Amino acid sequence: MKRLTNLLDPTRPDAELYIRTMINKTRLEAWNRQQEWLKDKIIGEPQATSMYTVEQLKLMGMVGVYTAQ
Repeated sequence: MKRLTNLLDPTRPDAELYIRTMINKTRLEAWNRQQEWLKDKIIGEPQATSMYTVEQLKLMGMVGVYTAQ
C-alpha cells in the first residue's frame, strides 16, 4: 500500500464540519469532492509525522489514507 495522507476520520459524525473549503466552494461541495476522492482509497491507521506520533494522531481522530498500489 502507498500512503497518501492523514485526514480526519471521514466516518465521524462531525467530520463535515472540519472539511477545508476553497474560495467559491461551499462546505458541501468540498465534502462531496472529498467523498468522491476517497471512493477507491483504503482507510487505515495514520502515519506518524515529524510533529505527532501515531497514538497522538489517533487521539485527534485522524486516519491514514492509502492506495492499493
